[in-house]
Amino acid sequence: MPRTARAGRSGSLQRRLLGMLLAPVLGLALFGGTAVHDRVERVRAVDAAVAQVRAAVALDAVRLGVAQEVTPALLSGLLADDAGARRLGVDPAVLDALALPDLPERLSAARTAVDTALVRAGGTAAAREAGQAAEELRRLRAAPRADRPVEALFTEYRELAERLGVQAAAHLRTGRAQGLDGATTSAIGDLARVSRAATLAGAEMPLLLAALLGTGPAGEAVRARFVEAWGGYREAAGDVVGSCAPEVVTAWSAATGSAVRAVDTTAAALATAGQEPPLERLPALLAANQRRDTGVGAAVRVAADVTVASATAHADRARRELVQLLLVTAVLLAASLAATLVVRASLTRPLARLAAQARAVGAGELVDVAESGPEEVRTVARGLAAAVDGLRRLRDQAQAVAAGDLDSEAARRPLDGPLGEVVHDSVGRLIDAIHDRERLRADLSHQASHDALTLLPNRARAQALLEAALRRAEREGHRSALMFVDLDRFKQVNDSLGHAAGDELLRVVSQRMGAVVRGGDVVCRFGGDEFVVLVPVAPPGAEAVVLEGLRELGQRLVDAVCAPLELCGRQVRVGASVGVALSGAGTTPEQLLHDADAATYRAKAAGRGVVRVFDERLRAELSERSATEGALREALERGQLVLHYQPVLDLASGRTRGVEALVRWRRPGHRELVGPDAFVPVAERSDLVCELGRWALREAAAQLVRWDAEGGDRAGLAVAVNVSGRHLAAPRLLEDVRTALDAAGVDPARLTVEITETVLVEEPLALEHLRALRALGVRVAIDDFGTGYTSIGQLSRLPVDVLKIDRSLVASIDAGHAALVRLVVSAAHGFGLGVVAEGVEEPHQLAQLAATSCDAAQGHLFGRAVPPDELATPSLPGARAGERVPAQGARG
Repeated sequence: MPRTARAGRSGSLQRRLLGMLLAPVLGLALFGGTAVHDRVERVRAVDAAVAQVRAAVALDAVRLGVAQEVTPALLSGLLADDAGARRLGVDPAVLDALALPDLPERLSAARTAVDTALVRAGGTAAAREAGQAAEELRRLRAAPRADRPVEALFTEYRELAERLGVQAAAHLRTGRAQGLDGATTSAIGDLARVSRAATLAGAEMPLLLAALLGTGPAGEAVRARFVEAWGGYREAAGDVVGSCAPEVVTAWSAATGSAVRAVDTTAAALATAGQEPPLERLPALLAANQRRDTGVGAAVRVAADVTVASATAHADRARRELVQLLLVTAVLLAASLAATLVVRASLTRPLARLAAQARAVGAGELVDVAESGPEEVRTVARGLAAAVDGLRRLRDQAQAVAAGDLDSEAARRPLDGPLGEVVHDSVGRLIDAIHDRERLRADLSHQASHDALTLLPNRARAQALLEAALRRAEREGHRSALMFVDLDRFKQVNDSLGHAAGDELLRVVSQRMGAVVRGGDVVCRFGGDEFVVLVPVAPPGAEAVVLEGLRELGQRLVDAVCAPLELCGRQVRVGASVGVALSGAGTTPEQLLHDADAATYRAKAAGRGVVRVFDERLRAELSERSATEGALREALERGQLVLHYQPVLDLASGRTRGVEALVRWRRPGHRELVGPDAFVPVAERSDLVCELGRWALREAAAQLVRWDAEGGDRAGLAVAVNVSGRHLAAPRLLEDVRTALDAAGVDPARLTVEITETVLVEEPLALEHLRALRALGVRVAIDDFGTGYTSIGQLSRLPVDVLKIDRSLVASIDAGHAALVRLVVSAAHGFGLGVVAEGVEEPHQLAQLAATSCDAAQGHLFGRAVPPDELATPSLPGARAGERVPAQGARG
């Protein structure tokens, strides 16, 4: 019973509050907003309609001025252009006899009136159309030219006047569509009728004049247009008289009354009976037409004034209604506000106090809750006070848990009632969850900072440790060192035995390295087959002693890594190249990593399996390399690179069948051309080598086209271009080759791409890109064959066309090397590959190659690499097409 009664009173209170506060205000707001919006839109529509009417009137004034200008402009044009007059069938002598002494003044006055009307139109909604008309008039008013005869001038004037009339009518239609009252809509319709009639009246006299003056086919066409305009004007004038308001009809009748009756009579006689008035009446007709045009313009202004007045009255009424609506709405809102204040004073003040206390509790403030107001409010206040007391006890438990005091009295004591049991159980579960979370956080932190395979610190952790070590070294005045360890031959193990074996190899290597380093040194896996060893405190002593100790540590790492191990039932070995860098004052982590990496690169270049320390000499070399790289980049941009070409002779025909393109650098400050050995290795360390290869491909292809155009022995040659491993692995390689060939228009079969054996081993994308190049039609050659890792048994699987035997094998006097050359030639032919011998400098070398059935050769014996204009195409003495050159012939 008490609960039901309280619920009823509570519901009644809610209904009273909603009914007294929300309903009137919301209803009034909806009503007032809708009504105000409707009135505002109505006012806007009327204002827009007035603007459109003013624009139409302004454009019609411009049209009237153009119509008044066209007649004196046409007559002036005919007087100035005898040839144009004769083309229209008008005798210039007749025009001179008319003696129109005021024609220049009339033309000037007409133009002044048009310009004034254009300025006024520029300030209305027709500003864009006025600007276009002004530009057209400037062109029409220019002196007649050969490309614009006087008959065209008339047509362009007439078209401009018609276009202005159409634009004025469009503005009127836009204004009429604004949803206005009946009077304003009717007034706009009257203005549209008068404007249309005025437009046709303005076109009538120029057409009448052209019909009078013209003869022949052109005159007949003009006469037909005149009749059409005359008929349209008669219809439009009748529509004005029969449909418009009285004041508009009066103005129109005054404009077309007896004072200008001669114009209508003459036009009707010409249109219906073909009666042409004598030319002597032309001045009188022109004067009468000018009076009619002036009256018609006045009639248009009368219609416009009526329209604007009607629209303005409509707008005024809408504004008055809007003001009245706003006043009513304000009164109603004021009454609602007064009622709200009364209700607040009697009922809502206790609710507001209780709401403020509830908000404070919701914000976490456990305030004391006071009871006041109606019974319903006091009941809620008592419930809120009980909830606050429970929250205070819950806060004490939360503080105990947060402080880690999980065995305190506050943590153990449950709340009263069923909720207390639930909260107490939740606290216990929360404590367990905190322990689980801490364990999980520790696990995740370890996983985020350690390599999952080797359990060593990962790259991010290594960089953080390095940064901390350098800060500590700077603070404590000692030095730190970093060793960069790069495994050698790891890829071969990974490819031959599989990734599982590769992973096991990395785990074993990491354990061996960890067993070798000193306590406090940290081994980290930097990524892939790269490791770093952080030496937070370098061995004490002079720098030479410190470096020697680091070299010894690095050598121990190399020895440990290089020891054989058993994988997949096979004994395998890998090597390691170690680069060492020592910190100094102000050394950054990035700089120390860069120095250690550079030293590792030097170790690999020195034969792998060695330790190299970054020193001042290496720093100078890096600086020089950086300068060379910058200069080379500038050389590419400024065209300082050139290609020289060395002939390649076909030993079967004894003739030059192609050339090899070799890059040279005209480096500023160097007296001689710089060879590729001085800058290509520098380019190989960056993507600059791709730019270099891209340029060489384009230039070589373009040179073939130039030789073809010159004709002679160099026409039709093929060219071989060296492509680096980095460029071969680049995604843009195929696009670069295709672009060079397409730009020059060269057959892909005339281009050979040369690569080294090591590229096939070190670049995963090499084989895929080589297959794509061959599919394109480009030939592929392995350069310096016989010095790398490629076995003869692999040739059948390689996507290549030519083997180029290394010069060291060709020049060797060792019988074993000669046998190797014969084996390579025989094996290549067996697999359908061509063979080119490099570095042929002596006749006996050529004889030996010919005896092995080698396909082609190049070297200083036939010619050095020279600029394209100096290239000769040597042939072997005694050679005939299709015959192999004998050894003795080579010597001769």
